[in-house]
Amino acid sequence: MWWPVLLTVVVLLALILARINAQAAAAVSYLDGIRRSAVELVTAASTFSALSDDLSALDRVEFETATDSVTAALDTASASVLEAPQRSSLIGAASLFRLAVSTWTGGVRTFQEGMLRSADLDGAGEEQIYAGIQQVAAGDELYQGVLAELDRADVPDPITPLPELVFHSPNYSPVALARLFAAAAAADNSLLALRADLAVGQVTSQPAWVTDPDGDLVVEPVETIRVDVVVANLGNTSAPIQNLFLDLSTEEGEESRTLAVPALAPGAQTTVSFFELPVTSGQTYQLSVALQLTEPDGNADNDGIALSFFVNEPVE
Repeated sequence: MWWPVLLTVVVLLALILARINAQAAAAVSYLDGIRRSAVELVTAASTFSALSDDLSALDRVEFETATDSVTAALDTASASVLEAPQRSSLIGAASLFRLAVSTWTGGVRTFQEGMLRSADLDGAGEEQIYAGIQQVAAGDELYQGVLAELDRADVPDPITPLPELVFHSPNYSPVALARLFAAAAAADNSLLALRADLAVGQVTSQPAWVTDPDGDLVVEPVETIRVDVVVANLGNTSAPIQNLFLDLSTEEGEESRTLAVPALAPGAQTTVSFFELPVTSGQTYQLSVALQLTEPDGNADNDGIALSFFVNEPVE
C-alpha cells in the first residue's frame, strides 16, 4: 500500500512548512522590535542634534534634563534588543543596532560630562566634548550599516521600514561642533555653570504704601514702618548666607541697617524684614535695598531695588 507513505510525506512537508512559517514570523517579529526601538529614538535623536541650535540659551537644568532623557531612551532601546535573533541572516543587523545604541549612549554621556566640566572648570572638558561627539557620529554610521544589512536579499522585509536616525548635527564637523560647545559652556554668561543667583524680587511695607493719582507711593501717617524684602535664589546651586543692606534717607537724615539672608537652595526664597524704621509725616524718603554678596553672581541687575515714597500728614 502506497498511501501510508504518501501520508507520511504530506505530514513531514506540513511540519517543515509550519517550521519555515514560524521562523519567518519570528524573524519579522524580531525586526519589528528593532523598528519600534528605532522609532522611539527619533525624538531622542532630534533632541540631541537640536542642542547646537542656540548655544547661548543652554540652561544647566534644561541641558541635563534633555541629555538624561536621550540616554534613558537609548537605555530602553538597548534593553529591547538584548536577545539574539533566531535567524542567522539577522545577526548582522541586530549586532550593528546594539552597537549603534551602545555607541550613542557612551557618546551622549561623555558629551554631557564634558559640557558640565567645561562650565564648572573654565573649559577643561573640551576633549571630552569632542570625544563624545565623535562617538555619537560613529553611532550614526553604525546605524547606516543596520539599514544596509536590512537591504540584503536574504533578510526578510520588516513590516514597516526603519526610520532615519541622525544624532550628530549635520551642520558642523565634530571638531567645529566641539569647539562651539566648549566655548559656550565656558563663557562668562554661560547658563550651564553652577551659579547661585540671588535676586531682590519684591519690596513691600507695613503699613502698605499705595500709589496716588500721580503715580507716587504714599504711606499713611505713622512714626515707624516695616519694610519686607523678598530675596530669591534664581540660580542652579545653593547660595550661602549673605547680607542685605537697607538705606532709608531724607533731607533730614539717614537710617542704614544690614540683615542676614539665610542660605537658599535653588528656586527657594525668603522674606527679610526691617522692623521699626523711623519716618516723619510730610517727608519724602529714598529707600534702597541691595545684596552685599561675598562674590559676584554674574547678574548684578537683580541685586537691589531703589524707590521713593511719601509719608502723608495727619488729617485734622
